[in-house]
Amino acid sequence: MDKIRALRYFKRVAELHSFTQAAEEFGIPASSISRRIKDLEKMLGIELLQRSTRAVKLTELGAVYYSMIEEGVRVLDDADDLVSQRMDAPSGIIRITAMPTYGELVLSPILEKFTQTYPDIVLDLYYSDDVMTLGKDPFDIAIRGGYAPDERVIAKRLTGHEFKLVATPEFLAALDCATPLSLDTLKSCKTLQYRGPKGLIDWYVMTGDSWEKIDIKPSMICNNGTILSRAALKHQGIVFMPQWGMQPYLDSGKVVEVPTEDIISLNRSRDIGIFLLHLKSRYQIPKIKLCVDFLLSHLGDQESDRYI
Repeated sequence: MDKIRALRYFKRVAELHSFTQAAEEFGIPASSISRRIKDLEKMLGIELLQRSTRAVKLTELGAVYYSMIEEGVRVLDDADDLVSQRMDAPSGIIRITAMPTYGELVLSPILEKFTQTYPDIVLDLYYSDDVMTLGKDPFDIAIRGGYAPDERVIAKRLTGHEFKLVATPEFLAALDCATPLSLDTLKSCKTLQYRGPKGLIDWYVMTGDSWEKIDIKPSMICNNGTILSRAALKHQGIVFMPQWGMQPYLDSGKVVEVPTEDIISLNRSRDIGIFLLHLKSRYQIPKIKLCVDFLLSHLGDQESDRYI
């Protein structure tokens, strides 16, 4: 039995809770993965996985075994990837995940330049707001907005992640009310609300020294920033959008920042940003180092690097 291969299969099935998804990643039939893991279980004399028609779960001993072999398998894969690379001709696949709107508007144009410079490197891009865990999910680089993530990763701040409350001049004129807008006006007028991976992103007002949630009445809720931007540009409501995405429209006057009597925010803390994340061990691999350095040279705030 090829134990190392069996361990790789077991690790991914344990993380994905699916033979089918693991098989798709490895490009082999699910039956082959199942057979290899059964051989591993037979050799160890324990059951690692509980199999059913609906789900695959770790047994109690399987969870312990996974926690002990996970880092070793990952380090072994990194070592294989490292020695297979040539500095003068980097090649292979780099898997990158990023927020959809940021990926579309900001990241993709930079990655187009990267692929022109390094044509033998294949970029596998996954634009989603889903929460990913580097080392468990199959990504080399992640770009996420918000607070510095609580992971054992290298986190490098690319830019600020300030949100602006914006609307078209036509929408504000149609409200026919005084500016700056009162809190009551915000509660009653049409708003556009973003739905994140963990639910609706609430709006807050500063009252005294604390933040209070605003009971807005959205006319549209969407998990896609591009769709919300389009709705705002069509005079359908007020929306909170990141400044890096709306700046061209602010510069052209198509939208304006909405003046308000009170301090309104999506975040109860101002210390947020866009972060590039990668595992420290993966940075030794030439293709990963090239891509990370390339992105930082085009996007990064060099003074804001930090290790978590």
